[in-house]
Amino acid sequence: MDLLRSLLLRERLTYGAGLAASAVQQTALLALPFCVQHGLDDGITPGDAGRTWLWAGITAAVAVLMMAAGVAASWWSNLAANRIGHRLRTDLAAAAVGLDRAAAAEFGEGDLAMRVTRDVEFITGWVQGLTRWARVIVTVVAVVPAIALLDPALLWVVAVAMPLLGVLNAQFPARYRRANEKLSAAHGDRADTVADLLSASAAVRGLGGEHVLVRRHDAASGHVTRHTIGVARVSAWWVSSPPAVLRMAIAVGMGIGGFAAIDGRITVGGLVAFVSWMVTLTTAVTVLVDLLVNRGQARVAVRRLAEVMAARPAVAAPAEPVELPETGQLRAEGVSVVRGGRVIAGPVDLAVGPGELLVVTGPTGSGKSALARVLCRLDDPDSGAVRFGGVDLREADPEQVWLRVGLVPQRPVVVSGTIADNIALGRSVDRADVVEACWAACLDEFVDGLPEGLDTPVGERGETLSGGQAQRLALARGLLARPPVLLLDDATSAVDTETEATILRRLRTHAPDTALVFVSHRPAVVAAADRVVRLGAPAGMEVIGG
Repeated sequence: MDLLRSLLLRERLTYGAGLAASAVQQTALLALPFCVQHGLDDGITPGDAGRTWLWAGITAAVAVLMMAAGVAASWWSNLAANRIGHRLRTDLAAAAVGLDRAAAAEFGEGDLAMRVTRDVEFITGWVQGLTRWARVIVTVVAVVPAIALLDPALLWVVAVAMPLLGVLNAQFPARYRRANEKLSAAHGDRADTVADLLSASAAVRGLGGEHVLVRRHDAASGHVTRHTIGVARVSAWWVSSPPAVLRMAIAVGMGIGGFAAIDGRITVGGLVAFVSWMVTLTTAVTVLVDLLVNRGQARVAVRRLAEVMAARPAVAAPAEPVELPETGQLRAEGVSVVRGGRVIAGPVDLAVGPGELLVVTGPTGSGKSALARVLCRLDDPDSGAVRFGGVDLREADPEQVWLRVGLVPQRPVVVSGTIADNIALGRSVDRADVVEACWAACLDEFVDGLPEGLDTPVGERGETLSGGQAQRLALARGLLARPPVLLLDDATSAVDTETEATILRRLRTHAPDTALVFVSHRPAVVAAADRVVRLGAPAGMEVIGG
């Protein structure tokens, strides 16, 4: 909860104003029975309408004060909660984006989305309700003495009911927390199956695989339903039992207070005030239970957010990073990649300098993409070293490495926005440079044929683009940065052979001093290479060329 404490401290003025307004609102609410009591006992006097109007006016003024304070309390509490929610989402998104493959492996894509949405909503809901603590405290502090002043016998009713409430409320928090932890995990698992269903269903349609995805989602939804019912069962008993005790106390108090009124110890107005205050106390206990329920949800949510924020990428900057040169040769020396205890690539030795085209090829499963990630330090090698300009990439800041060695992945990410937005990705670039990058990636004719050109929206996740168009867009994005080394991981697999040949020619023209590493098994790419590194050869690796 340290994370929330720091955020609450930042919003202490807004949150404090909400607490003060909530306290005023509840004080006014508790003053209404007092006004009604005196209006009944003192204000209704035959022949004296003035006193009736006086107490009616006082009651109306108190009601107006309660309404104004309620509006202010709701405004300030919502403002503080939304600011905290925005900050949490920003920090969580920054932490998630900073995770590399190894660190993100413990979180699913859908589960991360649930943490950013559902868990943050639990926390903001809890923060928003914190001002209600003022109403609970004011109620207990004011009602108990007020009832004692009416009649000590009525105080005994409260004194017996309160310990029973304590016993009941002590049973539920741990049970609710355990049930909610299971439900949050189930929601995360189902979100992962939804992500798979949306992203992979088209790829397996017609092969029978879509039914497998649906069954996985159905099973995950079953777990969510079962744990939702478990949480609801605990919550139902928790929400219902404490208020029932106070309602029984009201019934007992009505009997005791009725006899006290008959004996003349209290007035009818006093009995009405007692019932009103007990109803308010019942409401306060219900609010208290809701606050404790929300606190249990928030504790689980905070723990889940803290797990993401505490995760650290395996690829990290050293304590004293070494400066990389502006240009140089990219060299891999004895590089091996291990996954699940099995060597999937390597050992590999390769080198590529400015203006050269090196092709890494090999059969499916030979570790080509894994090697590409290591060459640009999205992952670190399990053995050997990758150097740029003679500097081991592990000795440099990863941010600087990615400026020197760019990667165009096989499956590019297309974000909502225009073509120009997707190529620039928020970078401040000249329009002419974007146009030139489109030419080098053979995207120019496609863009020129669009009604809005570069300003044409691509739809959600690039739904208006074909696979080849998305790959060429990603290639233009990579070329725009003009890195000294550019890795192309099967970046033309969805492009026809004629367009691919044009891309190869234009790459050399557009970036004559760029070292190109092309991961591909396509014949035209292999034929254009200055050197070829073939993975999966009997000796583990074969180098063809000078």
